[in-house]
Amino acid sequence: MIVQGLKLTMMGMGVVFSFLALLLIIIHFSAKLLKSYSEKEASPVTSHRLSSAKAGKPPDDNRRLTAIISAAIAAHRARIGLY
Repeated sequence: MIVQGLKLTMMGMGVVFSFLALLLIIIHFSAKLLKSYSEKEASPVTSHRLSSAKAGKPPDDNRRLTAIISAAIAAHRARIGLY
């Protein structure tokens, strides 16, 4: 009886290991396949960040933006009743 339990345990662990290995391979190949699409999407965002950094925004603008975002989050939380 114990030998059958050990066989079943090893078979189950083998199935799980095989599935995880297959999942890893699928994720690896899908990342290679979709790499060109993700680079196309990321390039406009990167160029926008670089152009705004080159524009020389004053550091106070970041503080103002942080305050605006914090106020919006607080208003949203108050509206849905989190705080």
